[in-house]
Parts: sequence; structure tokens; C-alpha cells
Amino acid sequence: MIYIQDNTIRDGMQQTSIKKDVATKKKVITEISKSKIHSVEIGMCDTIQDLNILKGYMRILRKDQSGVVLTRLIESSIDLAFQLYSMFPNTVIKLLVPVSKMHITEKLKTREDIYLKRLERILDYSKEKSLHVDMVLEDSTRANREFLFQVLDIVSNYEVGFVTLADTVGCSTPDEYGKMFSDIHSRFPALKLSAHCHNDLGLATANTVAAIMNHASQIETTFLGIGERAGNTSLDEVIAILQKKKFDEIDFDLQTVYQLSIKISDILEYDVAPTKPIIGKNVFVHESGIHQDGTMKNIEMYQYLLPNELGIPNSTNCIISRR
Repeated sequence: MIYIQDNTIRDGMQQTSIKKDVATKKKVITEISKSKIHSVEIGMCDTIQDLNILKGYMRILRKDQSGVVLTRLIESSIDLAFQLYSMFPNTVIKLLVPVSKMHITEKLKTREDIYLKRLERILDYSKEKSLHVDMVLEDSTRANREFLFQVLDIVSNYEVGFVTLADTVGCSTPDEYGKMFSDIHSRFPALKLSAHCHNDLGLATANTVAAIMNHASQIETTFLGIGERAGNTSLDEVIAILQKKKFDEIDFDLQTVYQLSIKISDILEYDVAPTKPIIGKNVFVHESGIHQDGTMKNIEMYQYLLPNELGIPNSTNCIISRR
């Protein structure tokens, strides 16, 4: 079973020129709460104002859906998140753990050895509070592999949920990303691994599928593929691949994803690119004469994905060129 974590209202809404006010986020969460998505990353909790907003989101989610709160390695942030957990037991704290040398030395202004001690201290602190803790290893794909293993050696000594290997800048290829999952699973078989990919090289979906094929048990995606810079892994694309290729069990169907995607696009007032795979308006349109002729004879001639798989009646949608 592949678990699905939605990142639309947190990571996804970091995209520029997109509606991201609290009321809009609540509408999106309301739609997601009707689905079989297992968990939703709802934001960060660094202030009382953040806490009050997150309470509103948690009230919308079903009790069997987790609300995931991204939290820095700071005791005060964990204390705030703990307040949310005390009110809503389906709250999951996701510790943000940068692991590349660049992030540790230049962003956090510390040394790797000091940082490892800080991580251990925070894990002890979380354990004292009996918190359900996930972790995201930020910039995993640019981290030194031996240092990454040092981090995971520490993590493996604690009871943690999912450990996310984040391709934070979208720099990985499917071979590289898949191998990282395979190597880590071989050394730490008890860890539950999660994939989080960005689309800077156009490989977010391919990398996510590679992770699934190499022991990822959770994927982190956004609706419409929205997100920082070039976006995140698009849920509809991964579900289409898993459903069409039938190589892993999912508790989700493509028709539901399509319908939700259209609703969320309307809520965000966001125009999906016409050529976007799966949900773009050109996906079932044929202009070439050869393609039109073949499609009229057999709808599968030039279409691998069929309209009825999205809940749309099959039709031969042809356009006459205006050259």
C-alpha cells in the first residue's frame, strides 16, 4: 500500500501568483477531507497566530486523516505543535532536518557535528512528550551520503514515522533517486521512507515513481503539480501511472483525482496548462490528419489514457487546423 500525503496548501501554495489566503486553504482542505488521502501537510507552527490558524484546518480534516505540521529543530516550535497535538490527536509533527553541507553551514551557520547533537536533543525532547514524529531530510539528494547515513543512524534509534528524502531543488534523476532509496532501505530496512520531489528538471513524477519502485511507502504530492519554482510532483500523474501500469497498490482512483483537481483548480482560480498530462484540456484533442483518421477508426489508436478513465465519456475530439 502506498500512502499519499498532500502538500498542496503548504508547499504547493508557495507558488507565486496563486490564491493562498486562509479561507482558500480551508476550501481546499474541505475538498481533500472528502478523499482517501491519508495525510495533509497543513503548515508550520512558529507563533500563536500559526497555532490558531492550524486549529481551523484540523477541525476540517477527518479524524482518520493526519494533519502534518512542519516543525524546525527548536523546542519552542515543538511546544506549540504539541498544543495542537493535545487538542487533535491526529496531528503529526514533521521535523525539518536539512542534511546538505550547504544548508547546515551556510543557512543554519553551524557545524555538522554540532548539528547532529542538536538533532539528538530534539528527538529526545519529542520522545519525552510522546509525540508522533515524522522527519523530512531537506536537500537529501545533495547531501554527502556518509553524513546522511550518520543522520539516519541517529534516527533509527528512535520511534519515528515516515522519513522523507527530499529532492529539494529537483536536481535528481530517476536512477539516482531510486538508488538512494534502495541503498537506504538496505541499510535501514525498518525505516518507512517517503518521497518528496520538485520539478526543476521536469522529473518530479519520474523520480517519485522510481522511489515507489525502490521501497518508498509514502509519496508527497500536490494537486495540479503546483509549488515553488517549477512545482512539485503532480498527484494525478502518479496515480495515472500506478493505475495504468498496475505495479503497486493504491487506495485511490483516477476519476476521483481528476474531479478533485478540477474543483481545486476552480477554488484557486488557477489555469492548468493545456498540455499538462492527465488533466490538461488538450489531452484528448487531435489536430493532425493522420491522428484524426486513426482516432475515428479506434479511439485507442493515438490515446493511451482514455477519457472514460477520468470519468469523461469517450469521444473523438478533433480540431481542424487553421494554417
